[in-house]
Amino acid sequence: MQVPKPQPDEDEASPGRDASFAAVIAAFYALAAQVHAEHGDVPGARETLSGAEEAMVDVLRSRHALAVAIGDAQGNVEG
Repeated sequence: MQVPKPQPDEDEASPGRDASFAAVIAAFYALAAQVHAEHGDVPGARETLSGAEEAMVDVLRSRHALAVAIGDAQGNVEG
């Protein structure tokens, strides 16, 4: 069975790409938080952990958007 490929607008990125990009950003922030913590920079660790959390939310939103696009989930995607 072949799943029809959604046709995104030219200016709109695909949900899969968005999720992948957000995952890379989350990993970067998590690593940066660890480095801050290792150097005793607690405020810096907290700030970068916040960035990691925001990126993880983006991963989940984009993952849901992709699931909706392929028919595996229902609902609107807030962005």
